Amino acid sequence: MTLVIKIFVIYLITIAIMRLMGKSTIVQMTPYDLVAIIIVGTVASEPLISTEFLPTLGALSILVILHIIFSKLTLWQWGNRFFLGEPTLLVKNGEIIEDNMEKTMVSIAQLLSILRSKGYPKISDIDYAILEPIGEISIIPKPENTPVTVQHLEISIDDEGLPIAVIIDGRVQDKNLKLLGKSKDWLMEKLQTNNLEVKDIIYAYVNEKTKRLQINKRK
Repeated sequence: MTLVIKIFVIYLITIAIMRLMGKSTIVQMTPYDLVAIIIVGTVASEPLISTEFLPTLGALSILVILHIIFSKLTLWQWGNRFFLGEPTLLVKNGEIIEDNMEKTMVSIAQLLSILRSKGYPKISDIDYAILEPIGEISIIPKPENTPVTVQHLEISIDDEGLPIAVIIDGRVQDKNLKLLGKSKDWLMEKLQTNNLEVKDIIYAYVNEKTKRLQINKRK
């Protein structure tokens, strides 16, 4: 039973630590994020194979503080360059820059695979391919290969705003209704107009600007 409690506490603490480290720790893995995650995982698992519990909490606290300090340092240019590095051009004007490929240890096969996965099978269609500090490759196509947008076609579209959920799996989202400036009575009135009850709806949302209700009924 003691082991179960220990695992539960460490699990919750580790989740809290990851939250403190910020969303970028999960979404955009930087070198110091990766190191922090590896060390946190190693330190957090220590009490599960030994009896050293409090020293582990102390070590995790130090790791969190260090990670936050490093994150703050990257807000300055020198810190960003030291901890993250700088973007590297891999393709310029449709031509591969071999020296940069070697420096970054990215193979031609890897580059071609990434370009294909992003919808660019031909290097000649690309103006720039840039290896970002977070390890992702950004692609800037040549103007003639840029996807057509409504702006290019000079078509005007109505901006309905962000769709905000008001019912999820038969449950009213009161906080979201408040965010929209609408009441639960307003929602109920809308549902009655359509001869529906909350339990009949798997998902419903309201467009932030138009305040238009969209309903997805259960099948």
